[in-house]
Amino acid sequence: MEMSRFSDPSPDSLENQQSKRVKTFILPDNCFEKNVACAWRRGNKFGIYPRAQKAGKTSDACDDKILDIRQEILLFTPIFRKFVNEANGAFLSVQSAAEAAKTSDNPVDFVRLSRLYRSITRVCLESLQEAAKKETDGVEIKNLHTFITIIYSIECVWHLCEILYVDVIPGEVVLPFILDWVRFHYPSHEQSAAVMLEACERGSEDNPEYWDTVMGMVIQGRIDVARALLKLHSNSDSNEFKLLDNSLRTMPMYSVYSGISSGEFIITWKHWQAECRSKLTSQVLAQQPQLELILRIMIGDYNAFETIRAKYLSWFDVIGGWILFTTPWAKRRELSSAASACAGLATTTRTHLDVMVQAVMEGDLHQVIHEIQQISDNGWFVTHLIDMLYHCGKLQIVDKHQVDVTARLRDSLILEYGSLMMEHKSLWSVGLSYLATCPPEGLKRAELLLERIPLDSEAKAMRIIAEANKYGLNEVVQTVCGCMSTRRLSAGQVGGALAWGARARAPALCRRAAHTALRRYCGGARADLLPAAGAALLVDGTLLLLGKYCDFHRLYKGREFKKAAKLLVSLMTSKIVPDYFWETLLLDSLPLLETETPVLSAEDTYEIMLCLELRAAQLTGEKAELLRLALARNLARTALMDDKDEE
Repeated sequence: MEMSRFSDPSPDSLENQQSKRVKTFILPDNCFEKNVACAWRRGNKFGIYPRAQKAGKTSDACDDKILDIRQEILLFTPIFRKFVNEANGAFLSVQSAAEAAKTSDNPVDFVRLSRLYRSITRVCLESLQEAAKKETDGVEIKNLHTFITIIYSIECVWHLCEILYVDVIPGEVVLPFILDWVRFHYPSHEQSAAVMLEACERGSEDNPEYWDTVMGMVIQGRIDVARALLKLHSNSDSNEFKLLDNSLRTMPMYSVYSGISSGEFIITWKHWQAECRSKLTSQVLAQQPQLELILRIMIGDYNAFETIRAKYLSWFDVIGGWILFTTPWAKRRELSSAASACAGLATTTRTHLDVMVQAVMEGDLHQVIHEIQQISDNGWFVTHLIDMLYHCGKLQIVDKHQVDVTARLRDSLILEYGSLMMEHKSLWSVGLSYLATCPPEGLKRAELLLERIPLDSEAKAMRIIAEANKYGLNEVVQTVCGCMSTRRLSAGQVGGALAWGARARAPALCRRAAHTALRRYCGGARADLLPAAGAALLVDGTLLLLGKYCDFHRLYKGREFKKAAKLLVSLMTSKIVPDYFWETLLLDSLPLLETETPVLSAEDTYEIMLCLELRAAQLTGEKAELLRLALARNLARTALMDDKDEE
């Protein structure tokens, strides 16, 4: 039996991370001989067990236990707990903002919400890196590097999606934003440049990273930094360096706020590139191959980009430089051709992250969704990103019949992710908040899943009830209260059973608990019958009887015999007393009939006599005779007292 586990933990590329590891379970031969069956359990768990033989065949019992197998969930790892909870808060903020926008003219700041997601991802990434530094176990270190690769890829692609789909790009000119994206995610050359410039030592070319750093700064559009680094070269005063520095200094930079039209800028740009090309053709830099390579990059020579491609981890490290030195005025719609050109640069392997980034830049949302679903993050990325794009109005997905399925796609992803969260013993409330955003199916699914959460404690049951009430899932409240009431009743905790029945406002539960309490009292129990029922007394007649009967005992113990007698007679005439309780109720009148001063009037005595005759089957023998004698004596005493009063 095979089961997919975490992806390969190599941090080098998401492609390596995507290659699945397989865990194999060897089942005993005798189990295979008896046929193996599999049954799904709750969530993503299933059990493997020997299947019974057909009728008429004998078989020996299998000594092996049932195998309980489940897929390992990345997000259920303890280190991701904060990540999941904070992302849930951001998700709910998006839903609230989108809902508020329907009744308001104020636009929603989706860029701020998107950056909130990215900041959560960045914090998680930093936590993973810190944990990897402190970890000593080799296997755990590999797992942490796997997590780092996944979260880094998510943050990188999300940032690009934010630029191209969520944010508003002035004039649709993408170059400044793409350069910022590359600089943010690949700062290694910038860090090296900072170290060299801080040292400010002449002859920095002796540093093995010098020329790669200079080239990196040029590719990332950090022209001033590149010029400063070139001045640290021992031959910076030579004509070759001065020529290149002049070309870098005079390089025109396009901006939509410059007041220059794109047509004017293109003319200026082409004139500048023509000057650079003439310098290259004149062979003035032939003695300095590194400077010549930089000049070739500046004129947009594709072969030059192929030459430096091997020095970078991926093709999109150089896409900012490609756009900068070929079409710096490029609009968003022209980004696709630039991505195709850079993706075609000579390379040994093409990672999954490369494919995702190219799909985003080409604007192929079908491919984007397909690719991000391949990340083994259990659907976190695709769910939250698609929800963000959906509310931004930038998502439109049609099926093969050209039917708009955008809302259905968004809902299906959220339902799947919410159902996954519902499987966790602590994160189920998070999953519930996701399901609640997709009515009516989400609430129906939440109802089914909530009823299957194990009720480990009373506190957990209370929490489930609170969440169910929050979303109006009344049937879940009834089910949970019924289970807890039955448990308390089985444990002899009648008061607890009554409290749970009252909490559910379920007459049947209260009636059952009340009957149990009364029967146990009749059987000799003398415990507190009704410790906490409160307003639930009015839910059912039997519960009302139980409450009033407790009041009777309280009055009797307090020696308030007249009030106790009145209450007892009212219970006898209330028509809510079950047959099995009549004996107890009638015998409770005996001590009141034998008091020194009569507390039961003649009318009350006649009522008890009538009840005794009507319930003759419930009280027979010596007990019935004793009660009749006591009633007759009390009736005589009340008659004598009436005569004295008349005298």
